Amino acid sequence: MKTFQTILKIATLLGLLVYVVLASTVLRQPDDETYCTGVDYVVADSLSSGFIDSTQIYTMLAKAKLVPTGLSFAEIDLRAIEDTLLASPYIGDALCYRTAADRVCVRVVPLQPIMHVLDAQGGDYYLDSTGRILPRSGQKADLVVCTGHVTPDIARGGLASLGRYIMTDPFWSKQIQQIHVDTRGHVVLSPRVGAHTIRLGRPTGFRDKLARLRTFYAEGLNRVGWNRYASISLEYDGQVVCTRRNHH
Repeated sequence: MKTFQTILKIATLLGLLVYVVLASTVLRQPDDETYCTGVDYVVADSLSSGFIDSTQIYTMLAKAKLVPTGLSFAEIDLRAIEDTLLASPYIGDALCYRTAADRVCVRVVPLQPIMHVLDAQGGDYYLDSTGRILPRSGQKADLVVCTGHVTPDIARGGLASLGRYIMTDPFWSKQIQQIHVDTRGHVVLSPRVGAHTIRLGRPTGFRDKLARLRTFYAEGLNRVGWNRYASISLEYDGQVVCTRRNHH
């Protein structure tokens, strides 16, 4: 009896193994008469401020004559589709594969712009969260504007992280409208509410600096008025240094 059960288990396992091998063969090596019935476009983080949507993906593939719908799977070059999408300066990753329903799934991860840069050298572009430059070329996004002496080193040295933090924070995304970088690489923020500027210093330790400012807003400016000071400096550890506005 035990011998029969052992043989049955082995046969079952072999059957499953054969099924997996055959299923993989069908999916990975389709014959010439199997056709793609449609395409599923998936854009990760599609609700964020990325520049890529399903319509743009289709347009890129149509331009390259790589839309797979209606083609046999023997004619479809999945790697060519991925390479075409990765050539876009707005796409960070792309994956293309056949599904069990004889469709093609095209999944892309767009690069996320976190600030619009208008630098002192006349540059007009976007930065993503890693400091990578994204060309504007007609693209538009409602982001904080960064001006002044922005260089790739400054961008990667904390400016991109600051921009990402401002963009994703519910309070600061509504309060900060401009980031300016002076000739020393120090950051000055311009708020939407209040007639002051915010001197942040180097774009490091900004979480602590902005937390101090948030507390000062709640405990100070709410009492004395938001237009009382010309500038608020957060450059010194643990301090909030204010300069009064001159009244003539």
